[in-house]
Amino acid sequence: MPALVFLICFQLLLLQIVLALEAGEQNQTVKQVQDTNTAMASPNVNLNKPVKLNPTPVQSYSIQPEASPSHSEELNTGASIPPIPRDEILYSVPAAGKRVALTFDDGPAFRYTMEYLKVLRENQVPATFFLVGRRIQCNPSLVSMIVGEGHEIGNHSYDHPNLELQREAAIKEQLSRTSDLLSQWTQKEIKLMRPPGGAFGPGLLKVASEMNLRVVMWTIDPRDWEKNKTSNEIATLIKKNMEPGAIILLHEGKPQTLAALPILINDLQKDGWEFVTISGLIGEDN
Repeated sequence: MPALVFLICFQLLLLQIVLALEAGEQNQTVKQVQDTNTAMASPNVNLNKPVKLNPTPVQSYSIQPEASPSHSEELNTGASIPPIPRDEILYSVPAAGKRVALTFDDGPAFRYTMEYLKVLRENQVPATFFLVGRRIQCNPSLVSMIVGEGHEIGNHSYDHPNLELQREAAIKEQLSRTSDLLSQWTQKEIKLMRPPGGAFGPGLLKVASEMNLRVVMWTIDPRDWEKNKTSNEIATLIKKNMEPGAIILLHEGKPQTLAALPILINDLQKDGWEFVTISGLIGEDN
């Protein structure tokens, strides 16, 4: 009996010792965790690499609803431009909104064409050049350069006669020779023509239709070819008469026009006008 009591007391003692040891280990583990958390919170901690304790706060953004495009922006897309029949004489395209077309007649001009191209290139402005056949023969490389820089070309007859006074056969000869030269140096189909001086009659319209040429006139003529006309006068006259979808008539070979060009481009762009080719103006620049 005493032996049994002794054995029970010994087992109880062992159990107390085991429980005490387990409690000590648990307290040590808790202490280690607490020490680790404290170290992580300390700005002086070094765990082999820096710990960024103050990350960049998340920025908050106020999301605004998209503004509806203005009327002019809608027009500028060209989506609202209805198809324009090819046999309709083109003076302007009001549906084009604040898109306008710069056009240059009577080139290419040996002394000036490259200077015009430089101004257009620097301002990233496309234009349409109506070229004369006889001058194309003298300066064929300029034709390739005009097209190579992204501009459009059109037929301006072979030697600049008054086509209103010509018979149909003569008109066809004038336009055919020039279109052939243009196609030869550009590898493109010629789709536009402008009669010299804007003079035309039924004969020209018939021939142009047969040749699938669109007759392009103009909206604004600052008469830049007049003697003593200054660059400021040219730019002012154009700006004064601007309207949606306008076609601006200018001429190569005129130093006053060359001087007016950067002024005109800068002022119109500041007013929100966008420059395009004739095909861009009528929505056929695909």
